[in-house]
Amino acid sequence: MKNVWLNPRFAHSNPELAIFADRDGTLIRHIDYISDPEQIELLPGVKASVHTLIEQSIPFFILTNQSGVGRGYFPIEQVHACQRRLFELLELQPEDIAGWCIAPEAPGTAGGYRKPSTRFIDEALSHLGAPNAATHMIGDTLVDLETAWNANASAWAVSCGKPQLAAAHHAGQIDGAYEFRDDFPGCIRAIID
Repeated sequence: MKNVWLNPRFAHSNPELAIFADRDGTLIRHIDYISDPEQIELLPGVKASVHTLIEQSIPFFILTNQSGVGRGYFPIEQVHACQRRLFELLELQPEDIAGWCIAPEAPGTAGGYRKPSTRFIDEALSHLGAPNAATHMIGDTLVDLETAWNANASAWAVSCGKPQLAAAHHAGQIDGAYEFRDDFPGCIRAIID
């Protein structure tokens, strides 16, 4: 499995809409530095929502920071094993989605794909041939919102992951435009309805 993969089937498909999602705390239950595939647990409604995107031919990308690799906590192979488990639980082949990015860099590492860098989103939209597609980034941390803002994408915050983002939302402490929903399915319903 590659760290960065863009599905050739979506090349130059020029869609009107593209959706990017964080993994841990957005699609799966958040565990700090998760590296055991047996701990991967889909959050409620995620599987059905991802299948809806695929059935509607909406390009869907997964964008995850995995600094545990860069910090030396576990090898990249453990992240790939977790990613394979995610697809098993989604009951999908990896080729069913538009692509993914695993950013293994530790914080402060120059270059790479680590959020809030827009590198992966920029490359994905170029691959789609759709630089002006309506782009949405969904996640459970401020870094996910910053990634969206940096990419001029619509930012979506979910309350089902790390508690800090929801707490900041309820305290009115987040500067910048974003939508807030309980979970990934709530975001997808709002985006595609």
